[in-house]
Amino acid sequence: MKIDSYSLEWSDYKSMPFTQCVVSETLRVANIIGGVFRRATTDVEIKGYKIPKGWKVFASFRAVHLDPNHFKDARTFNPWRWQGNSVTACPSNVFTPFGGGPRLCPGYELARVALSVFLHRLVTGFSWVPAEKDKLVFFPTTRTQKRYPIIVTRRDDGGLSAT
Repeated sequence: MKIDSYSLEWSDYKSMPFTQCVVSETLRVANIIGGVFRRATTDVEIKGYKIPKGWKVFASFRAVHLDPNHFKDARTFNPWRWQGNSVTACPSNVFTPFGGGPRLCPGYELARVALSVFLHRLVTGFSWVPAEKDKLVFFPTTRTQKRYPIIVTRRDDGGLSAT
């Protein structure tokens, strides 16, 4: 990795496993969208509920991603939960930040790369501290109550300090 510049190669991106853990956890906790509506194409029964053909169903990503039956301490940001687990090892109906099946977002890998590059630049080039206390709000979207104001300072050491 080129520490003296912000240039990243594809091999750098692929060699940042913990960054991928942070990206996955960010996508799990702070869902881009709460869910999607789908129309049942056939009569279906799910866990004892009958859904007739033609009915619309709301698939809630947030409900699944924050379900303690799927994720221990589900409302806690914990990127370490992804260590040793690739995103693809997680059941497809449990971690769906980009949808799934034939409607899987075609830009999902680009989004993960963009988040990784942003995190790399933020961590290696800047220091930041909260400007004031804030807390997470989960409705209607996952966000911080006060928009999480922070004070950002450019680092003069080229990102070599472990602060």
